[in-house]
Amino acid sequence: MPLNYTTNLGVLNRVRNDLALSVRRRLFDIFMRECTPGPTSRVADFGVSGHRDHPVHFFFESLYPYKSQLTVIGRGVEEADWFPSEFPGVKFIEADLRAIRLPDGYFDAGLCNAVIEHAGPREQQRALVREVCRVCRKVMLTTPNRWFPVELHTFLPVLHWLPDGWYRAALRAVGHDYFAEVGNLNLLDANSLLSLFPSDRDNRVISTGLPLLPSNLVCVSSLRGA
Repeated sequence: MPLNYTTNLGVLNRVRNDLALSVRRRLFDIFMRECTPGPTSRVADFGVSGHRDHPVHFFFESLYPYKSQLTVIGRGVEEADWFPSEFPGVKFIEADLRAIRLPDGYFDAGLCNAVIEHAGPREQQRALVREVCRVCRKVMLTTPNRWFPVELHTFLPVLHWLPDGWYRAALRAVGHDYFAEVGNLNLLDANSLLSLFPSDRDNRVISTGLPLLPSNLVCVSSLRGA
């Protein structure tokens, strides 16, 4: 079964997913503007989910116009091999994003949306970012902003502003044992996100949503001279 990355809100799940879809449509627009893929560009969606219950889970594949040049990459546990049948032309590769068996610079552009916060401790997050950058000339990576007042996986306010040990103890106290594990949720701010990227690339965090307190961080990383 695909993994669950957010708290089950019952009847409010649809409302949450509808709101998330509106945000991700804006992220898609940013991707197209920043990465400028064309009809012959090799493009990747890194870290797809196997969930099919709401369009938020496959927004990129629904919106991207050049499906014959699109590859989706996900782990076997996500059961995401249905993408090619749902979106003809799209290719699926099963892989851990820390070890992608493709040559350097294979993709012209890529999106890694809301994946890095689930990759584990910082060293594992760094390994994932470096591998995605290795196979992709330009990549846009997004993650929830740790300083946004509502944590977007548990929908609890401000607890995630506590020191890490206190925060995880508080999550366990309110019954969120899964998200209390650093391997399942490890939030980032702009500085910690930027620190994950190779220093020999051009890396920049761009503004989205509220200018002073965006709910999501977006980093665009490209090969120098690309």
